[in-house]
Amino acid sequence: MTKFWFYILALALVGCSATPSIQEYYVSKTEDPSFLVIDIPTSILDIDSNTLSLEEQEALSSFQKLNVLMFRKTTANAEQFPEELAIVRSIIDAKTFEPLFVMSDRQYSGKLVLEGTVEHPDEIVFFGAADDGFVLARLIGSDMQVDKAMLLANVVQRGNGLENAAKMISDMF
Repeated sequence: MTKFWFYILALALVGCSATPSIQEYYVSKTEDPSFLVIDIPTSILDIDSNTLSLEEQEALSSFQKLNVLMFRKTTANAEQFPEELAIVRSIIDAKTFEPLFVMSDRQYSGKLVLEGTVEHPDEIVFFGAADDGFVLARLIGSDMQVDKAMLLANVVQRGNGLENAAKMISDMF
């Protein structure tokens, strides 16, 4: 019986990680007033599927929503900013994520990463940071593929999807 409890304890210690997952981080920040959390369904992009090719329709249907987490630095939360930024960077830089694209200049930095394989990612995440805040965006879907995500980005741009989403969100407030 003692061996049983030893194995349970060992499994618990091995399973615990000091770095939270993206999902755990999102959940922990939903009630924090320094953060804005938005779930954007792909339907809010208001893209006319009749104008899309079969391949583009398939790409659009493989993504359900975009989870967006934003931190805007203010005088009230300025001390919290470096700590939160360090936590997010440690999550994004973990071995579970493979970088696809990295950009950086004097004003901002960004990184597109994925968890899983390029052929079948479990999660596609964009992280962007500047001196006044950061954004963390997760693309959620089923049967996701990186090439479908790139195709979706083109469809969204061509169909004014971001403008449509911004208008719908601003109408809500």
